[in-house]
Amino acid sequence: MKKQLSLAAAFLFVLTGIAGCKKESLDKFKTDIIGQWQISKVDAASGQEVVLPVLPGDYYDFKEGEDDIVEVRRNGNLQSGTYVATTSREINMTVGGKLYTCKVTALDGNKLEFTSTQGSTSEKVYLKR
Repeated sequence: MKKQLSLAAAFLFVLTGIAGCKKESLDKFKTDIIGQWQISKVDAASGQEVVLPVLPGDYYDFKEGEDDIVEVRRNGNLQSGTYVATTSREINMTVGGKLYTCKVTALDGNKLEFTSTQGSTSEKVYLKR
């Protein structure tokens, strides 16, 4: 009986440690993406080198808070929506009634790159601070 209790306690200890690491990883990822990012380039992600139009001042602004609001200014049009950051380095955004699944491919203090998919349409977005 002691052996079973010891094994159960050890299992719970390991499980708690893993859950704590995932929470810490998610918190860091979310903290790293929060803030305003200027759009430097947008490519069609269909394997073609098609550069989509970007106007000066276009940006993504990931705001911190309970609602996790994202503001997107593209081609002079401003829309807001919500976002969810996941531990698998994805950002799911709902903007203008559309769901965008974004796989982050690069992230550091001054650079955020992701492939955004909405329905059957994909694009590669390059952001900088």
